[in-house]
Amino acid sequence: MDFLQFENDGRTLTCRSASSPATPGTTWWWLEVTGETQRYAAFRTEPTDTPENLRPRIVAHYANLLAERERPRTFRQHWSGRPKAAVPSQPPVTGD
Repeated sequence: MDFLQFENDGRTLTCRSASSPATPGTTWWWLEVTGETQRYAAFRTEPTDTPENLRPRIVAHYANLLAERERPRTFRQHWSGRPKAAVPSQPPVTGD
């Protein structure tokens, strides 16, 4: 099986089995969704993949992707912009 297309929640989800330039020799299920220009390497293909077991995995993957998009963005300060550690104002007292 190299291709699967189905409707879910008003969108057409198209899955194709293909390799990636980043991982030669490994085939992935590439997901394309109507209304989006990006395609996603959802997960690796398995010899046991069937339309019956692939469809729920694809739907769950896309639902997770949508949930991640809805999360608020977090901005982190660059490591070089962190405040310097406070320098002690007095040297430690020694017991001479």
